[in-house]
Parts: sequence; C-alpha cells; structure tokens
Amino acid sequence: MKREIAERLDAAFDSHEVRRRLHDVPPHEVYEVSVDGRRAVYKGNTGPTGNAEREGRVMAAVADRTSVPVPEPLCIGDSYYVAAWHPDAPAAEADHEADAAWARAAGRGLATLHEETAPLVDAYGAFRVDEAFAVRGRDEWHAAAVEYVEGRRPVLARYGHADAADRVLDHLAERPDAFAGAGGPVCCHGWATPEHVAVADGAVTCVIDFEHAIAAPGEYDYWRTVLPAFGPGESEPRTAFREGYESVRSLPPGFDRRAPRYALLNTVYYFESLYVQDQNGPAETARKADRLRSRIDAILDDLA
Repeated sequence: MKREIAERLDAAFDSHEVRRRLHDVPPHEVYEVSVDGRRAVYKGNTGPTGNAEREGRVMAAVADRTSVPVPEPLCIGDSYYVAAWHPDAPAAEADHEADAAWARAAGRGLATLHEETAPLVDAYGAFRVDEAFAVRGRDEWHAAAVEYVEGRRPVLARYGHADAADRVLDHLAERPDAFAGAGGPVCCHGWATPEHVAVADGAVTCVIDFEHAIAAPGEYDYWRTVLPAFGPGESEPRTAFREGYESVRSLPPGFDRRAPRYALLNTVYYFESLYVQDQNGPAETARKADRLRSRIDAILDDLA
C-alpha cells in the first residue's frame, strides 16, 4: 500500500516521503507524509464504501467558503486527498473529553458551519465531487433520509440484518411527515465529537474528518454529535452544547420531538460500520449486532 501512496504523491508533488501510518480502519487509511518539504496527512480509500475524494472536496469548500478552521487541502485525487498538517488537529492517541468547556465552543463551531453554508447548499443528500457543496440529492429531507437508510441496507443484508433496515424504511414510509419542520439543508460534518473537533481558549481551533459530511438539516448534525458525545440523558455538557449552538443559530421548533428518528438513522449507520470497519471478533460482533437490533426495535416501539 505504501508503494501506491508513493506513486500518487509522486504524480502530485516534486518531493515526498511516507513517514508513518496514523490510522487504518476500513474503509480508509491515514498516513503522515511529507510533500515538497511540508508535513502533511494522506487519507485514502481501502474499500468500496470509502469516500476520501468527496471528503477532500467538502473540506476544501469549507476552507475556502467558511470561517471554520480545517487543514489546508493540498491535493485531491481519485479515492484520496492530501492535506497540510494542522498543529491544532486532535491527535488520534489523545484522550478527548466532552466537558462543558469543549461542548460550548463546539456547539458554536458547529452552528457556524451550518449558518455559513446554509446559503450555499440547495438540496439534501450526498455531496458531489465535481463542484463545491453541490448535491446529487433531494428537495425534501424525508426522501434523502430514506435514501440514507437504503444506502446502508446492502451491507446489513449481507450479514443477515436486512429486516432491521426494512423496519426503519417501513416506519419512514408510513410517516411522510416524520421530519416536518426540520429546516433547510446545510453542510453537516456528520461526526463533530471531541476526536474530530479541537477546542482551545473557548473556540474551535481545528475540525477534521469530514468523511461523514452530508447535506442535511442542522438538527441532523446536532443529534449526530449530542447522542455519541453526551449520551441520551441531560447533563451539563449537553446543556452547554445547546447553549453554544443557539448563541449562533436557532434550533427549529420540534427538534427534540424528532430526535428519536435521528437516533434511528444513527443506529443504522453504526450497524453498517460494525461490519465495514470489522474491528471485533465474531462473538463480539454478534453481541454488538444484537444490541443494535434491540436499539432499533426499542426506538420503533416507542414511536409506535
């Protein structure tokens, strides 16, 4: 794999060095590299669900058209990108705490991303790679949410869990107003938790890993952050995150009521990732799959 990376760097830069692997979890791998004397990061696809090129395009658009601090993209190619090393980027090996100070600043930072991209995004769904913030998507978020689940169903089906995705799809089909009032599309980071959002002195200093970016209502990103970072219950950090967010951008009426449906989307994503990332042995994978199935069932039962 290092040879392939070197060949890609050789085509884009006068000099280069592949130094060390930083992260290798399917469907991506990340290396520290040096290009033309600059310390940098290479990220590339390792499987069919990888989207490093699209991630690089989104990050480049964020760098160019918003005030959100991100690493500087240096090269974007088919299935990979190279970005300048950012001194404030969260370190993979560090402990990342979602305390109230982080939460308040991160809430402001996420709302800033949403506020500044709202005029630039005009549909819901996956970003294209050929134009900044362009979307090959839908005019309604409900339809894009259905496609979101449909896109993850093949992996679930391969491992015997198609029925879990189908239950979610049936629920959405029966409730065309499930996301009514969610708001217009913005650029959502998709995983704005402490390992991807660095904070210092009350402000966001660097945001990395836009691989989950999607054009969606801001509340999608809100719940994609709150649920994994703070859990389901109320807490001081969770309150601080909301206060930080709403100091920049108001959350739409009813966003709390729609939270369980975002939890469904999140759980379908976690289900797919369980098999795509393949970080557990067979027994642990089976246990995690059972928990995810139970989580989907419980949410749907509560919504019935």
